[in-house]
Amino acid sequence: MMPGGFMRAAEIVETLPTARLDDEALAAVRMLCEHRLPGLIVADEQGRVVGCLSSVDLLKLALPRYALGEPLLARVFDEAHADRIAELLARKPVRDLLDEAGHRIPVARPEATLVELVEMMTRHGCPLILVEQADEGGSLGVITANRLLEKLAAAISEASP
Repeated sequence: MMPGGFMRAAEIVETLPTARLDDEALAAVRMLCEHRLPGLIVADEQGRVVGCLSSVDLLKLALPRYALGEPLLARVFDEAHADRIAELLARKPVRDLLDEAGHRIPVARPEATLVELVEMMTRHGCPLILVEQADEGGSLGVITANRLLEKLAAAISEASP
């Protein structure tokens, strides 16, 4: 822990697999599932982070837009229709998914506290936060919602008698 007894962003970052803009959507979904991630970091051809796709964003793409938020319409679709949508989705590059449903990934300083990270993640509605390096540019890594919850639960357990 850093001085002051607070855990900081730099102490809880992880290195996660990254999807590229030109990757096939199906490969990106498989990566998300295989690594049990709440979302995917998306990078451009130079490796620069350009956004993120949450698992919920990807689920939204499995339905026509007019059926989102309409349970009665969603009931009308059968499995064959869902399969056709999945096939169309699978052929798209990640670039298209990012345009349709992606988020700009929130960026935190290495010294950001857990409370600051929670506020940032909830405000942006993105389950990932990119932590920048202090001076050199680039990133130290990523913080996932799961990692943040894990650290918060541990801090609460330590504080409880």
